[in-house]
Amino acid sequence: MKPLTLFALAGLGFLAASCTKKESVEETNNAGHDLIMDSITAHGGADTWHGNGQLQFRWTYHMTDKGAIVDTTQTVDTASLAVVHQVEGKDIRFGSNAGETWVTPEGSKVIPPAKFWSLTPYYFIGIPFVFNDPNAKFEKLGEMKSFEGKEYQQVKITYNQDAGDTPEDYYVLLIDPETKLTKGAYYIVTSKLVAPNGPTPPKFITLDNLKEVNGVKIASGHRTFKMTDGVIGDQMRYTDVSGVKFLPRGTVDLSIPEGVKTH
Repeated sequence: MKPLTLFALAGLGFLAASCTKKESVEETNNAGHDLIMDSITAHGGADTWHGNGQLQFRWTYHMTDKGAIVDTTQTVDTASLAVVHQVEGKDIRFGSNAGETWVTPEGSKVIPPAKFWSLTPYYFIGIPFVFNDPNAKFEKLGEMKSFEGKEYQQVKITYNQDAGDTPEDYYVLLIDPETKLTKGAYYIVTSKLVAPNGPTPPKFITLDNLKEVNGVKIASGHRTFKMTDGVIGDQMRYTDVSGVKFLPRGTVDLSIPEGVKTH
């Protein structure tokens, strides 16, 4: 056989391997997307989630490892993502609308920073609905993840580079293979507002005690765990979720207060 023929066959073999690899990646990505969609359906469906209007809830975040509590009642429009927070026990409000963040009274100190925190609780309580995002990419991981004696399927979510302020963030959802309900997610934080020295180590947050509200299943509490080398470790924080309800759109004014400086 001539060397050219050998080279040609080798090239065909490489092409076939490349096509097989590409198809395998696409199948994995499609499987990940399908599993996320199945979980969204199991939690009540995207149409129900977005059609319910304004979501209002109190998120009391016990950062026991830092000796701090972050406690606000917030109202979010699930379609526009405009949001307003009322800090419990204080005359401080903050929020964001169309990418602009504001705080009243001006100069009030909000920890974590308002720009970071405005939609953070919503993204946790809104799992898995928040991942129905055209900028998201999905990968079904081959291995199962064990948590509290049960094995879960895993889907990793990453984002396009032009997606929001922190496109390097990633999440991995743990999904019950039988019910398709999401048990929780582990994630990294890359925002320089709270991680100025680089991404934080992964943490795992649960969706506990799901309750049905207006046709969707929403967690009534969360627990946050440390992770080491991919293994879920000790609990480090917890969150109380209360007062969860949907309001007709327009019930709460989510616009930026007149005259308030934005950033």
